Amino acid sequence: MKRNLLIGLLLGLGIFSLAACSKAEPTAEPTAVAAEPATPSGQAAEPTDEPVTLTFWWEGAAVGNLEVFQKSFDKFTEMHPNVTIEVVAIPFEDMLRTFPLALEAGTGPDISMSLPLESTTYPAAKAGHLLDLTEIGQERGWWDKYDMKAIEFDNRALDGIYGVPYEWTAVGVYYNTEIFDELGLERPTTLEEFEALMETLKQAGVTPISVGGKDGWPLVHVWQALVFTNVDYKILRALEDRDTSYSYEDPGMIEAAYRVIDWFDAGYLDPNLLSTGFTDANDLFINGQVAMNIGGTWVQQDFRNAPFEVRFFPVPPMRTDIEPHLGGFNPGNDIVIIKDSPNVDWAIELMDYLLSEENMQMWWENGFLVPYLFDELPPGKDKLQEDIYTTMLANGPGHFITVSMPETNQLIWANMQEIVAKTKTPEEAFAEVQEMFLTEAGQ
Repeated sequence: MKRNLLIGLLLGLGIFSLAACSKAEPTAEPTAVAAEPATPSGQAAEPTDEPVTLTFWWEGAAVGNLEVFQKSFDKFTEMHPNVTIEVVAIPFEDMLRTFPLALEAGTGPDISMSLPLESTTYPAAKAGHLLDLTEIGQERGWWDKYDMKAIEFDNRALDGIYGVPYEWTAVGVYYNTEIFDELGLERPTTLEEFEALMETLKQAGVTPISVGGKDGWPLVHVWQALVFTNVDYKILRALEDRDTSYSYEDPGMIEAAYRVIDWFDAGYLDPNLLSTGFTDANDLFINGQVAMNIGGTWVQQDFRNAPFEVRFFPVPPMRTDIEPHLGGFNPGNDIVIIKDSPNVDWAIELMDYLLSEENMQMWWENGFLVPYLFDELPPGKDKLQEDIYTTMLANGPGHFITVSMPETNQLIWANMQEIVAKTKTPEEAFAEVQEMFLTEAGQ
């Protein structure tokens, strides 16, 4: 009955799944555990080699990242040939709806990728659906080698550790090196240089930047990347922590919105951005039809499929009198375990492997910016990863604005579309956002 409900729910949303099962001989003796819930302390039940299927839900915005996860799953099932891992890939917006509904209905996964804080991790943890990993991680040594700043950031509103972020993420500018080289362009360090560069591209008949504005949130990333260069970090962090003595009507946020309008009017952004979705905007960049894309590090794996070298730089600052900090530099999506899963012990075993140094090194070598504390940093994948990592070190931390307030977040998505369409002024739009913020913050 549980499987039928799950299939019905996923088919109704047009979701697809991938199966990962081992065909190789085991490289180690099976260390399976019984498909019984873990004890509160996280101790496993008696081992067994009975066949078991683990269901893993993946928020499917970045297919390239899933391909790297698949390598981990293949290795795990090679080590444990009685285990099959069924991967269900779910689009971003559907994940926001499906995850809490499935958990309430008892049709959720065993282990899952989860959007941090109040998007999915926070409400699921508060509702009692997620396994507290604090003691389990201590017993297994996870926290000895993991950057606890990442753990604490993604669990800061909770009374335990319910989600483990698998990488640091940031928002910046990806660029086509072939187009840059052909036009003699160099990476800009000032906003004036950046806008002059975009004007040169436009005059050469090249659209500077693709944006998936139809989906809302990619357009917000363009605005947010500017906000982080124009608003002091303490203000953004205070808003994220629901401090109502600060406001989304901050002049720096409104100025950043006007700069987005200026870029759109000048032809620096894809003129069809409001009818272009996230995937289509990425494809425009990968296919060489635009010179740049402002996006998050979760798309770097997809951009590596481009037939040219892709590099990365931060959006140059609107203000130079504030400390540099990077839009979106915070832990990425979490991995969580469903507490009432009948396979919770196997989910713990899979988590144990995912957080192992062997797997973390594989992820790093494939371009993931893992929050793992290597004794010596292994060689990375390429210059793109080096660009992103260097940018993070130079620019300091940030976070994704309003991630912890889903209603405020959704309103910013919609209002940025209206700002570009000129159906609302930035002042009108952010007055509405501030009102929603005060409501959601409990005022």
